[in-house]
Amino acid sequence: MDNRKQIINLLENKVPKEFLEILYKGAQYYQNNNGVSLNTYWENKEFDNRDEFYIVLNAYFDLRFLIEKLPYKNDWCGKFDSAFFITMKSIAQSALALDKLTKYYCYADSFSICRSMISKLNFLLICALNPNLFEIWFDNPKDERFLEGHIRQELRNNGINTVSHLYELCSEIIHGHPIALNEIGFLNKGLFLNNPRINNDLWVIAKFVVALSYHIIISMTLLDNGAGKIPEQLDLHDKLLSWLKEKILVNNRVDHIFLFFPEERHVEKVGKNKFEIATFYDFNSISTQINKFHRKGQKKTLSKKYNI
Repeated sequence: MDNRKQIINLLENKVPKEFLEILYKGAQYYQNNNGVSLNTYWENKEFDNRDEFYIVLNAYFDLRFLIEKLPYKNDWCGKFDSAFFITMKSIAQSALALDKLTKYYCYADSFSICRSMISKLNFLLICALNPNLFEIWFDNPKDERFLEGHIRQELRNNGINTVSHLYELCSEIIHGHPIALNEIGFLNKGLFLNNPRINNDLWVIAKFVVALSYHIIISMTLLDNGAGKIPEQLDLHDKLLSWLKEKILVNNRVDHIFLFFPEERHVEKVGKNKFEIATFYDFNSISTQINKFHRKGQKKTLSKKYNI
């Protein structure tokens, strides 16, 4: 299949040449495993959030080849890698579902896919802080420690903002709350209505969720590598991540920013007469927290029930 047009358009959108092989390999992997075909995105010179999502997603997929061949130095890294691979399969299926649902304007169901992706991100995060949790989950996934609300609270207690208002919005739509359904145009006349704003929001959510998963995996792999020389391909992924954060994952971009301001019903109180009126995925803060759990010497730990 000739994908020269896609490559040209990536270059037109200022994607550095050194990252093209990573993106193309990830795209081919996804396409060859019955995922979304490469010739259905990156078709136009001006990229939208769906096109940018596939830049992030294909970088994420290519990382699997590196993780498979890199020997880990710490046992905890092997456990975390297992969490990565099992969530990666879920993300792959969610991305395909989101692509098909948005194509036919099934936005309410699309939000259920986004909530599933957020849940997988939170699970990956808690496993990054304590990789031993993966084995406990695998043996007993019904353990109350793995209830979504419990995981989100534990993460918040450890200084990790999971942008909970997006999860709450998705949940309201799944459960058919009229106010949330009205906000996405579901209560308007007609069965399948095109709504470019809602379509954009869905791809923004998915883009940031997969990007943060990508960020977590790179952070954990770098931590496992320690002070040793960073493998060339890992270093290239780290540079690609930096480029993504600078060019694509920009919180205050006009097509992003309004999504990160919660509706009044989702605003959280964070202190006396203080409220959180906007929340973002803070990549650097999350890296800092992950480092505290794996640094040499005095390590940070989760609460008693998660510190196993």
